[in-house]
Amino acid sequence: MEPLGFLRKKMSDKKKTRLHILGGGPAGLAVGYFAQRKKIDLEIYEASNKIGGNCKTIIHEEYRFDTGAHRFHDKHDEITLELKDLMGDELLKVSVPSKIFRAGNMINFPLNSLNLLKNLKFSTLLNVIYENILNSCRSFESPNNFKDLAQIRYGRTLSNLFLMNYTKKLWGKDPTKLETSISGDRLKNLDLVSFLKETIFKTSLNKHLDGSFYYPRYGFGTIFENIEEYIGSEKIKLQTPVKMLKHDGSKIKEIINGEEKVLDVDTVINSLPLNILINILNPAPPRKIIEAIDSLNYRNLRLCILFLDMPYFSENASIYFPEKKFPFTRIYEPKNRSKVMAPLDKTCIVIEIPYSNDDEIHLMSEIKLFNEISSMLIDSRLLKNNNIIGHTFFNIDYAYPVMEVGTKNKLIPVFNYLNKFKNLYNIGRGAEFKYIHTHDIFKKASLIIDEIS
Repeated sequence: MEPLGFLRKKMSDKKKTRLHILGGGPAGLAVGYFAQRKKIDLEIYEASNKIGGNCKTIIHEEYRFDTGAHRFHDKHDEITLELKDLMGDELLKVSVPSKIFRAGNMINFPLNSLNLLKNLKFSTLLNVIYENILNSCRSFESPNNFKDLAQIRYGRTLSNLFLMNYTKKLWGKDPTKLETSISGDRLKNLDLVSFLKETIFKTSLNKHLDGSFYYPRYGFGTIFENIEEYIGSEKIKLQTPVKMLKHDGSKIKEIINGEEKVLDVDTVINSLPLNILINILNPAPPRKIIEAIDSLNYRNLRLCILFLDMPYFSENASIYFPEKKFPFTRIYEPKNRSKVMAPLDKTCIVIEIPYSNDDEIHLMSEIKLFNEISSMLIDSRLLKNNNIIGHTFFNIDYAYPVMEVGTKNKLIPVFNYLNKFKNLYNIGRGAEFKYIHTHDIFKKASLIIDEIS
């Protein structure tokens, strides 16, 4: 399903286009970048006092860290070339592994058979092989949820070890309640044939998805700072929340943002979360559309940043924590992406703790959460108490759209309704309600601009 009938022709004439872009995060800025490349008149409305959305680089004394373990993957040649042109010598090609921390051991991520042989008990490996043999001989109906999909694809043992607890922590839902679409391909090549090839011929079939990527020297957020400079700060209105979109049922006619009204509205690019978009439409959408939007959930993140009196915490870009006892899902170390992100003799780590509004993590004080996290890392022998020389917290709203079972069906009438607006496009995680990466956001942004220019 493509939101808003994407890539159909919306504008019948070829008059000079003016873009009104809602949101100055990655998606809105990506559209602004490609619009500027084609000299299309544009204006970006951003509610906060800084661009970048959930892709900022924060400077804290001598340290830099990103609001997320962001990477730019070389998936679209033309988009990678655009990024190289934008960033120049600041863009680094990084090859750094990631790991899974389980039962006191560091295991390669994505998983591969050779590494599992070294880190799992022989009896556990026998269960993995047996379950894969059994699954290869059975026929299955299409899985209805993520848990069923994982067990069909990887077997019960492997799923329980590495997927079930992690998935529940990340999304805040039991895996039986989540769509199969949340599955990635990072555990591919774990079928029996691949396992035997890897163990007998000592050849890894699993290309490391996390280990090779592009990253800016001074942090991921500098991509969007460079875009801001390229577009021109005069075209970006900060602290200007969009309060209302007036429409006639087929076109957005008026934008009310801050204390201003935009009456001559041409093309609107929305990167705001769907619930915000629906709530600012005037007249309001039908009740069934509002009810569908109200039933959607987003997952937020609390970031705990620890400043450490040591040159490096690990050799990894990211470390994943699938075990239930850890409230956090991932730790990433900015200095392993670029050495200038911390002083030579010090480093920092960013710990991601997912939460939903009003749950235990959301309500926990910063000092209590810090004490719990630091104690767990010390007890796990990942840190010593005297390594920690400071900490801070950062919050990210709308980090992940939660794809529960039935969400796709709920979204069909929503996007059918929004598709009636001939001058409105949606782009971005929150606006499209799906988990998409930066390189794909840039690709879609370029296609939108190609269409309307």
